Amino acid sequence: MKQDESYLIPFLSEKAEQCLSDQMITNSAFLDLHEKSQAAGLRLPHGVRRIFYGGFEGAERTVAVFLPDYIEAEDFDSLSEFFRLSPGDCPVAVLEVEKDKFSPPLSHRDYLGSLMGLGIKREMTGDIIVNENGCYIFVMKSMASYLADNLVSAGRGTLSVRIIAPHEIKDMPSNEGERESFTVSSPRLDSIVKNGFHISRDAACEAISKGLVFLNDIECLKPDKRIAEGDKITLRRKGRMIVTSLPGKSKKGRDIVNVEFFGKK
Repeated sequence: MKQDESYLIPFLSEKAEQCLSDQMITNSAFLDLHEKSQAAGLRLPHGVRRIFYGGFEGAERTVAVFLPDYIEAEDFDSLSEFFRLSPGDCPVAVLEVEKDKFSPPLSHRDYLGSLMGLGIKREMTGDIIVNENGCYIFVMKSMASYLADNLVSAGRGTLSVRIIAPHEIKDMPSNEGERESFTVSSPRLDSIVKNGFHISRDAACEAISKGLVFLNDIECLKPDKRIAEGDKITLRRKGRMIVTSLPGKSKKGRDIVNVEFFGKK
């Protein structure tokens, strides 16, 4: 599936209609944040629900799952429980990758490069979560066996791979970021992007206008969008942050912003 912009929405519409007509779960391949923003704006036929699912809470790359009325899942948690009880319906599998003990440390880029070297399109793979002993790679279930058989090395490391279901992950790395506080003249998107990602205001505004900034995983083109506690802000290729609190004013009358940051600065 080639997920260019002219093809994606018609493809997703077809999947939603198929869900309704056949009364079955349908799904897309993995979507990046820009594609997810498009999918989130898709008008669904009556009797069809859409939940974005990447295998774990907070996944950046997700699959749009279309559900008929008889499946009682309303959000990520309830869909995850449904997939746990009905694993054959889950479109996502996990490659539990372990590197040889003599292999050097491997990065996200090493693992992704090896996947691309196997001729895999990016939409067939989701997030890659690196740990000390290897990584977890979220993939479309249809590709899992092929990848498990052929993903034997990454960088200068030797790999072994086992296929598991998302709910079978036992030691997902802690999802804790770096905590930081700063002040802004008002809690607007451009001000928080500027201060949180340590870039200039011009760069923040340019990133927003180019569709590189996502608010709660949806593309936001409004620099003056007011930000609330709990909002997640992602700047493509820089990382993401969650606004943990807006506790009030500083002594100089500026708004205090507390965030938890994930990624590079």
